[in-house]
Amino acid sequence: EVFWINMQNSRDRLNSYKICSLITVYNPDIAKLEYNIKIMLEYSDVIYLLFNSYIIDELQFDTRIVSVENMKNVGLSKAINRGIRQAHEAGYQYAILFDQDSYITKENFIKLFTEMQYEERWQRIMCIGPSLDVRDNIITIPNWSKNKRKTKSNHVCSVNNIITSGMLVNIHNFIQVKGFNENFPVDFCDFLFCWKAIYNGYAVLQSMDVYIMHEIGTNYMKVYGHTIHFHVPYRNYFLVRDTLNICLIEKETPLMIRFRYLFFLPIRMFLFLLLLDKKIVRLKMYWYGFKDFFMARRGFGSVSRLLNAE
Repeated sequence: EVFWINMQNSRDRLNSYKICSLITVYNPDIAKLEYNIKIMLEYSDVIYLLFNSYIIDELQFDTRIVSVENMKNVGLSKAINRGIRQAHEAGYQYAILFDQDSYITKENFIKLFTEMQYEERWQRIMCIGPSLDVRDNIITIPNWSKNKRKTKSNHVCSVNNIITSGMLVNIHNFIQVKGFNENFPVDFCDFLFCWKAIYNGYAVLQSMDVYIMHEIGTNYMKVYGHTIHFHVPYRNYFLVRDTLNICLIEKETPLMIRFRYLFFLPIRMFLFLLLLDKKIVRLKMYWYGFKDFFMARRGFGSVSRLLNAE
């Protein structure tokens, strides 16, 4: 198959491209992050550590590691935008984004990079991401996430959205759409970026044979075939405020996704109160979320002090 011939060529030509990795860092497990960085250095010309907390000197153990100090918690969107701009100025063509607790092996990166290059022959690609292995559970690509856009390879699927971790982006195209929406510093920042890309004529892809080990929330449960992930209490603020924002305000959100998230919002709120701890704190986060939505407060809003955010 042409694709696998192309994969061998990509393995041979990997060094001809300028490729960087970006990792958003916030109070990490240092030993685990150091291990992840060593794996990423096998295929990255440089790794940008985007510090949303204090700089950690132990992580600067290689000349290819560049620390980007944000002084305080600026959120995922702003940190990634700053990192991509710095990579663009340095001449990098592709960037792969990571949370601090995830990584992709060199072999899997080559597959992902090959799939993106193969599809770029036929259409404008914004990004491609891996499939997910969450706590040893393979997460199949849900039907609601797929779209009708065609792909040339049967190794990838055209989708409406992928998560940040493992997202391989074409830096030129990223700059063209002005990157992540900084009004969304935590929840939905990755999905909204993908919807904006599609709205502007780009494709978003997900690999069906590359997997990333990833943690989503602190736990999860299945409800009639749907997976609901549980998070720490402050995330309930963003759950409420930004679900309402993507469903009722933002123009790029696909119509069926608006209906889906609005439908599941009260169900998730009820389940979090029923099944999780710190119920009073969660209720307070719900209230802040509703209040800030109606007051049109963006960014970190009412939880900025709690998260030492700007």
